[in-house]
Amino acid sequence: MAFIERAARALAASLDNREWEALDAALQRKFRMAARAVLETLHEPDEFMMEAGAEIVRHVGPDESDEAYRNDAANIWRLMASATLAENGHA
Repeated sequence: MAFIERAARALAASLDNREWEALDAALQRKFRMAARAVLETLHEPDEFMMEAGAEIVRHVGPDESDEAYRNDAANIWRLMASATLAENGHA
């Protein structure tokens, strides 16, 4: 499932007490638009996010495999998101 879809469903679950499938198409579309707006906001990291991501980059070596680089990129994203959540009191 794509990130926007997962985010839209998470927003719907936290804001609406019905199953995703029970929401009409217009409401599902609104949640997708909200998820997209959140992702657009996350596009530019803040200082806490950049520092969290920098922790991984400092340890990247030239001899890593493609899979290792993919894992590093995923870990950077996770650490940056975690830093944002922690900064806002959601550790």
